[in-house]
Amino acid sequence: MNELLELIGRERALDTVNQALYTFVQQLRAPVVGALHVTCADESEWECIDSFQRTFVEPLLPALKFARKAPFRLSNLGGRYEWGAVAVAEHHFATPESREAFKVLLVKINSHVAAQGTGSGAIYGRMRRYETESAACGALHTLLAGGDRPFLADLQETFATDELDRLALLRDERRINPAHRGLLVALANARLQSRRAARDIRNHTPAGPTLYIIASCCTLNRPEEDSELLCGIHIADCRTPERRAEYHGLGDDPSRYIVRYEAGRLRVTEHD
Repeated sequence: MNELLELIGRERALDTVNQALYTFVQQLRAPVVGALHVTCADESEWECIDSFQRTFVEPLLPALKFARKAPFRLSNLGGRYEWGAVAVAEHHFATPESREAFKVLLVKINSHVAAQGTGSGAIYGRMRRYETESAACGALHTLLAGGDRPFLADLQETFATDELDRLALLRDERRINPAHRGLLVALANARLQSRRAARDIRNHTPAGPTLYIIASCCTLNRPEEDSELLCGIHIADCRTPERRAEYHGLGDDPSRYIVRYEAGRLRVTEHD
């Protein structure tokens, strides 16, 4: 667990975060491990998906068929957690063996943003895609610009959780650095989607004893190899009727994020 906590707010290679998740889950010695991976539908997230498959899914999950392993996956505009998904995924991985002991279900939620450069010259939210300038995440870019499409209504509702108008904060240049807007909206989205998943878990009765781990992450789509920033870890222990929950990591108020750089890598903390 300490290895994971040390990664929170620090940009690292994609495999680094997934390897830390693998090590933590392996040490739990669960008879069965399942996974639910939430990503944006954007094709730029293929590196994120591939890393999770190689580093976590292949060594830990049960075979679906013919030695092929796969997580339960959600892929949509904006990387939105969909209500009820955790119940379906939990049911799929509730094998007879897990009912007799317990299982771990990792819910990994990836928001994403294009990133170029570091320090004062860093650019977030724009990338060269097929030789053309493009927004990434395009869904979150459209959210900031406003609109009335169905997926935007879902994101708008999520960004107004707890009566905090996060979109207004993100558009306010007095509260946030406009150069960081694309990054901050992606970080906040990862945290907000993980909160939805945590709430869904609270309202769900698993088929057997289950330890849920929710990892909220932000992929940085770079011109070179992509990287990743772990925003937080939520643990929901439903192996006993008492149930216990704990969270470690960043909050979901984008105006509180502090962006800086350490050895050329992004480092995000929060104002008190």
